[in-house]
Amino acid sequence: MKGTELANQNNDMSSWAGFITRRFSILLTGMLLSGCMAVGGDYVREPLPAEQTHWIDRANVAVAEEEFVAWWRDLGDPELARLIETALENNLTIRQGLSRIEEANARRIGARAARYPVVDTESSATVLQQSLNSQPGIALFPGFERRFEQYALGASLNWQVDLWGQTRRRIDAVDARVELLIAAANGARLAIASETAATYFTMTGFQQEKRALLLGIEAQRTQLDLAKTRLKAGAISRAQLILVEAELARLEEQLPGVEAEIQANALSLGVLTGRLPESEIALADRVPPLLELPEIPVGTRADLLKRRPDVARLERELAAQTYEIGVAKGELFPQLALNASGGFTSIDPGTLLSGDSTRFSIVPFLSWRILDGGRVQADIRLAQAEGRTAALAYVEGTLTAIEEAEIAIAQYDLAREGRPLALRTIALAQENLRLSRIRFEAGDIDRFELQDAERTYSNALRNGAISYRNSTLTLAQLYAALGGGWQAVPPPPALIPVPVSTE
Repeated sequence: MKGTELANQNNDMSSWAGFITRRFSILLTGMLLSGCMAVGGDYVREPLPAEQTHWIDRANVAVAEEEFVAWWRDLGDPELARLIETALENNLTIRQGLSRIEEANARRIGARAARYPVVDTESSATVLQQSLNSQPGIALFPGFERRFEQYALGASLNWQVDLWGQTRRRIDAVDARVELLIAAANGARLAIASETAATYFTMTGFQQEKRALLLGIEAQRTQLDLAKTRLKAGAISRAQLILVEAELARLEEQLPGVEAEIQANALSLGVLTGRLPESEIALADRVPPLLELPEIPVGTRADLLKRRPDVARLERELAAQTYEIGVAKGELFPQLALNASGGFTSIDPGTLLSGDSTRFSIVPFLSWRILDGGRVQADIRLAQAEGRTAALAYVEGTLTAIEEAEIAIAQYDLAREGRPLALRTIALAQENLRLSRIRFEAGDIDRFELQDAERTYSNALRNGAISYRNSTLTLAQLYAALGGGWQAVPPPPALIPVPVSTE
């Protein structure tokens, strides 16, 4: 009888062992499959129709990437190159963007860590001595042990098994958002390079205008002196003199505004370069060189969309939202956690590490939410709607980028076409002044007519300065629209995003 019971017990133990083995095999299979599957669809970037079209009335000229990397170095103004590159290295907006990348990288590391088990170690030593007077049993039985000791050493493991690839999709979304922030930082660098150039061009344009205005003021003061002399001689009326004085007052009134614009832009350059506003104030007194407006090969629309950081940012946002759909769908499936612990426990430290002191436990925990009032489905619909919104924003962003580039190209072409006309106007006014001086020396015209020629030349210079300022601004706007310049200077070494390997 005892033998039969023993055999039955052995059979029961064998059945239980088989049951546990089968269940563990299923669990292990699920763990292995978790590395091969993921809820939700993979993100695949579809080419946009706009990429296959050409510019309006523009030759489809191929362009090398490096031509847009540091475009300001080819303009022949070392001061401009210094300002832009200093801004790209030190501008506080750019550095904030790089810091956000560091933050996102930390979140990415945390998200990736969720794929792996958490292992904790523990150790303890317990010494307990009971009071003889508080426990009657101890007093009644003298041989009863009052002192109790226990020692333990072990480890525990907790693992949230990613059966359905939900964690993987969450990691994909975080990775996409890190790349989004990198694109945003590149966009900030593009904007700062363009803004620095535009501010510099505005300042130099006003400096040229100031130069022309001072020439006009000098000519008008000379003309005023002549008018006063002619008034005494009775050659002109008092009303004619007042007209000359009014014109001089008008010119002198404009001078403080031009000087204020020069100083304001110099202060802005200081902030753009990441320093105190007054750090670049010395630029206000320099004589700027005149820049040529070069021919710019714009490349294809596809080239443009590859270079534009704002388009890259929108595309990465679309990728992130696509992966978020998979994260939301993962809540529909069972969640598996594995808890295990093991170690040694003994009342004698000498036998703590012996085989008889071992202990262990394995507890798989399976949970499956079957009733939540529609929360998961609502989260899925929300993620899908946000994905559609991101897709529409991406398409809109590409169209906006193309629109900005088309406008910038057209404005720059007009500026380049108008530049020779402005220079010709100045040249004609200068030639008229030269001839007027010859006629004045020959006695064919009086001093008053000569001053008219000098004033005409001064006005031509001023109009040319305004035209120059506007045309150089279109140059900065064009490079910004084409997505060039952010690649020139790398971020500081401490802030370079650390790539995280993907399995």
